Parts: sequence; structure tokens; C-alpha cells
Amino acid sequence: MATWVDLDAELQLWKDAGCSPTFWWRDDDTQAPTDDLDRLIGLAERYAAPLHLAVIPVGINPALASRLSASPLVYALQHGFAHVNHEPKGTRASEIGDLRDVTLQIADLRAGWQKLAMAELPNLLPVLVPPWNRVAQKTLPHLPALGFRMLSAFDGGASAADVAGLQQINAHVDPVRWKNGAEFRGTEKTLAQVVEHLCARRLGQANEPTGFLTHHLQTDAATWDFIDALLDRLQGFEWICLSSVIETP
Repeated sequence: MATWVDLDAELQLWKDAGCSPTFWWRDDDTQAPTDDLDRLIGLAERYAAPLHLAVIPVGINPALASRLSASPLVYALQHGFAHVNHEPKGTRASEIGDLRDVTLQIADLRAGWQKLAMAELPNLLPVLVPPWNRVAQKTLPHLPALGFRMLSAFDGGASAADVAGLQQINAHVDPVRWKNGAEFRGTEKTLAQVVEHLCARRLGQANEPTGFLTHHLQTDAATWDFIDALLDRLQGFEWICLSSVIETP
């Protein structure tokens, strides 16, 4: 558990060490322009924080490209193919998981990228965000050949460390608790995730920018308030765009 005071204290430790942490922001499950998406983009623009939308290729609304074109701080990533679970009942959900034939996974991912490209989304980056943040280790070596340069899941998930040509930058902070339906995790529990990752970075135990994950379509009032409060608290710190750190082949 942590409070805003704890966050301020951790940030002060960074300052005392002559360093400044970086952050990045990912939001999952975009398919179409909505009022909630407008609200999310409004926050990104207010705080000058680049926003990375993980877009589901199947069912993408043709109007999405024009909406995103009006917001140059917004970037698009590929969120699987259809966000459909292919794992057996009783196992953890995944669209590109352990038990599905990898050739079918590859076909879906290739078709998904083609759909995003045909939709002419602006600022489309070669980054795969696996649905449910889960991807089989057997699938990872195939991603560079499909054109992906980066994988983004959630902290503690699959590792792309041994895959040549594939970087990995995860999300580490999720304000939503999912077990009984999407609801706010709570300020103290969410801030604990922020402080824990910042501390690990400061001590050399982690080296990724601290990733903030949201889901604009499943955000209740308390979560919206927290998003606003966190962005406000972190004004003056750098929110990076993944395009600035993706290595060219």
C-alpha cells in the first residue's frame, strides 16, 4: 500500500540521485471513436502525455483513423487479431497462447496488421500487445518476421529477451481490478504499483520506463479521477513515445 506522500518521497529519491524517471502510457481495446476515447485523448493532450492505443484489428471502425489524425500525441499498436480466447476452458485466456497452433496464430497476426494498415491509422507502430497480456513463448521468435519490433505485455509475463530483433517494454501499473468485473483497484494499491516499479528502477532491478495501463471502455468514475490525479502529480516528468525507443532493424 502507498500514498501520494510515498510517491513524492520516491520521486525525491530519484532527484537526490540526480536522475529523473520516465513514464509511458498504454490503453487497450480500441476499435472505434467513442465519448470515452475522446475523454482519454483529452487527458493525454492536457498533460502532454503520448498515448498508445492498442487497437483490435477485427471490427475496426473506419472513422477511427480520422479521429486519431486530429490528435498527433496518439499512437496505434496492434492488439492481437480479434481479442478472442483460444485456450481451453479452465485455463488462462489467451488469443496467442500455448495450445493453439502457431501457424494459425501467425496467420491471424499477419491479417491483423494488414487490417490496421488498410485502415490508414496514423502513427501506427510495429508493436504487438497480446490480448490479456499473454503470449506463448513458442510464438515470440516468429514476431520479427511479421514485422514486429516490440512486444508489450504486463510486468511478469512472457519474456522476449532471447528473441533477436524484438524489444520489450511492458506496462507495470493497472488501476483496474478485474477479478469480479472492472472496478477501481483503489488509490493506495495502485500507487503501490507505481512506487514499487520506480524503486526497482532506481535500485537497478528494472530498466523499462514505468508503464501506465488503462482501458477507456471499462473505466469507472473513480478510475477516471485517479488517472487525472496521477497525470497531474507527474507533471514535469517525461512521458515517452515508443517511437523514440524502437530500434531499427
